[in-house]
Amino acid sequence: MGRFLKVLDRTEDAAMVAGLALATVLVVIQVVLRYVFNSSIFWAEELVRYTIVWTAFIGAGMGLRNGKHISVDLLQTFLPERPARLVALAGVVIGCLFSVLLFWYGLALVRHALAMGQLSSAMRIPMGWVYLILPIAGVLQFVRFSQIGWELHTGRRTARIDIDHLAREAGV
Repeated sequence: MGRFLKVLDRTEDAAMVAGLALATVLVVIQVVLRYVFNSSIFWAEELVRYTIVWTAFIGAGMGLRNGKHISVDLLQTFLPERPARLVALAGVVIGCLFSVLLFWYGLALVRHALAMGQLSSAMRIPMGWVYLILPIAGVLQFVRFSQIGWELHTGRRTARIDIDHLAREAGV
């Protein structure tokens, strides 16, 4: 399992770097073409938009992996360890359920878009390919929530939030 997670970590990191690099390069090229040559690439804005959407969904899984995902942790901060662990595990279960729903309904959207032959406006690619990030993100987030749950269960992750550590990290 550890090897799988390391490969997944590297894949997410590479996809994020590639996506952000692609979006940045295309935007710079568009700006130069528009303001210097009074021209543009007609499909670049659409590709940048879809690339940013994909990187946002991949980034959600990375946020879970690194413990940087948005959360309301006030209750966990002030509860003793055991109740805090139960609250955290309940959050993991809810996250897993959300991930399954994201996968299921995302897959339904992909199938529907492909069946309808829906194409993007500028690049004319099947929209099912664009929507494919939804089931992929569902799987990625399910894996990450499961990883968090396992780490909570085995004690490799604490359920309580260390306020002093967060203050030091923020430079306060």
